[in-house]
Amino acid sequence: MRIECSSMFFTVDNVKNKIGEIRSFIENQGFEFGIQLHNSIGRDLYNALLPWRNEIKFSVHSPVFAKYFANLASPHYDLAHSIILDCDQLTAYWGSDLIFFHGFFMADIPIVHDMKNYRKVMKKCIGSAYALNDSFIMNPAVFTTDQFNLFKSRFSENCSRLKAAFPHKVISLENDFPGMGSGLQRPEEIHGLIENLWFDLGHFWCSSLLHSFDFQEETFRIIDEKNIVGVHLNHNLCTGETPLERLGDSHTHFYNHSDMNLKPVIRKLIDKGVNSLTLEIVDGDIDDVRILVDWIG
Repeated sequence: MRIECSSMFFTVDNVKNKIGEIRSFIENQGFEFGIQLHNSIGRDLYNALLPWRNEIKFSVHSPVFAKYFANLASPHYDLAHSIILDCDQLTAYWGSDLIFFHGFFMADIPIVHDMKNYRKVMKKCIGSAYALNDSFIMNPAVFTTDQFNLFKSRFSENCSRLKAAFPHKVISLENDFPGMGSGLQRPEEIHGLIENLWFDLGHFWCSSLLHSFDFQEETFRIIDEKNIVGVHLNHNLCTGETPLERLGDSHTHFYNHSDMNLKPVIRKLIDKGVNSLTLEIVDGDIDDVRILVDWIG
């Protein structure tokens, strides 16, 4: 079992000390330590992590340093293919045979890969027609439209093309936060459209609130039925009382209360044999790791 820390954990100033502390704890508990490069990583932190490239295991949340998102639902497959070509080289450089990314956006035009201005960029490229009460959250009614079915058909076809083009890599899609234009929010699409899943539980929690499904029940069904290549873990602070248009992707600490109840989910993942757990927590720390190890048991 590998426990990874997202590069969200680190800054240039604290990366050396944090890696030393967390790595020592994880390895003393009998687990492998790893780091995942987040797709928002800056050049300075990227360069600061280079000394560990051949010493510890890395994975990559693609695309890193791309100009555009790799959108498999757009009519521009060649652009997505070229982006994944770059991802292929970068993941190989970091010793990973996995390319996973968010790849279902309801947009015909290229979407600039600007993670610091993510919502602004999405609104500009997707427009306001899909918005719930003029918010960033997507109106669930979109999933009943012919337009969504067109994007879904494109996505499915382009997924097959991409898989055939990169047989030496595991191509995986991450389920989406229920923001405007994001097509992999619901259990229906996760089960029906993708073969390999990178399972983000914070995104799925928010989707359960928007789409009114039982988080634990559907999470367990996905664990039972899907090939899960990795998992993003964090606490989300939204509750059943949160106005839907104010749903947010908290990426917060395990020691901050959440209604998600992740402990039985972790146990289910372990029983399934999922062997890569990534803590995707902003400014995550040793206490988050200790809590996860306690949940693992």
